[in-house]
Amino acid sequence: MSTAATPELQALTQRLALGTAQFGLAYGINNHGGQPTAAAVAEVLAAATAAGLTLLDTAAAYGNSEVRLGELAGKYSIFSIITKIPAGPAAQVTQHLAASLARLRRQRLYGVLFHAFGPMQAEPGAWSALRAARAAGQVGRIGVSLYHPHEAEWLLAEGWDINLVQVPYSVLDQRFAAVLPRLAAQGVEVHVRSAFLQGLLLRDPTDLPEFFRPLAPKLTQLRALTAAAGVPLPAALLLFAAYAPGVARAVIGVDSVENLRENLTAAAYAHAVEALRPALTGLAETTDTFILPYAWPPRP
Repeated sequence: MSTAATPELQALTQRLALGTAQFGLAYGINNHGGQPTAAAVAEVLAAATAAGLTLLDTAAAYGNSEVRLGELAGKYSIFSIITKIPAGPAAQVTQHLAASLARLRRQRLYGVLFHAFGPMQAEPGAWSALRAARAAGQVGRIGVSLYHPHEAEWLLAEGWDINLVQVPYSVLDQRFAAVLPRLAAQGVEVHVRSAFLQGLLLRDPTDLPEFFRPLAPKLTQLRALTAAAGVPLPAALLLFAAYAPGVARAVIGVDSVENLRENLTAAAYAHAVEALRPALTGLAETTDTFILPYAWPPRP
C-alpha cells in the first residue's frame, strides 16, 4: 500500500477490525458493485496485511464469507478471526461453532459472538456452550452483538463473564455512549460497527431517499463541520467511532483495496477529529427508526 506506516497509521490499525460481510454478500445502502470476486478479496487481505491490520470480523450468516476466508487461511494466517453464530441449545451452539471452525480452517478463534441478545438470554445453555469452548481453548473471547443499550445494562447487572461485545456506534447513533466505558472497565473488549451507518452518513444530503430526508439538516451540518476543519467526511466518521471512550476497535467493511486505502488515510486526521468530537457529539439522533437499519424500508 502507498499509505506510509506512520505512528498514526500504526495506532489506527490496532483499533480496527476488517469486516467481511462484503466478502460474502452484496452489503450496504451504497453498494452498487455486488459481491467482490475471490481475487478482489485476496487483494484486500494482502493490502490489509501490508497496512498492519491483524483482526477479521465475519459470521456464518455472511453468505460464503467464512468459506472464502478459509480458502485463504494458509496464506493469511497472520489474521485473528471473530465470527458470529446463532444462540440456541448448548448442543446446537457447539455444532455451529464446529461448523464455523471447519469453514474457516482454524482450530482457534480470537472471538465468538452470538448474533443477538434475546435468544442468548432466553437459552442459558447457549452461554454455557460458549464458556466451555473458551475453557477448551477453541476461542479466546466470547460475547454477543448488541442492538440496544438496555441489553448492555442487563449484562452488567447480571455480572456475566462476557469479554467481547459489538455494538453500533456513529455520529448519529450514540445510544451506547454512556455504557461503553463501564463495559471496558469490567474487562469487556468493545467493538463498534456501522461508523458510516451502512453508508447513509456518506450520502449527499440533497439526494436522500424520501424516508431519510428528515436527516438532511444534520447531514448538512456534519459536512459543514468536517469541511471547516479540513477533515474528509469518511475520516471524521471512522475516527469518531474508533476513538470513542470505551471502544477498543471499530469494524470497517471494505469491498476493494481503494476502499481500504481511503479508510486508512483517516489516520492523519486523528488530532483534528478529537478537537471536533464535542461538535460531532451534538449531532446524535434520537429517532430509532433512522438509526436502526432493521427499521429502514426495504431497498427498491
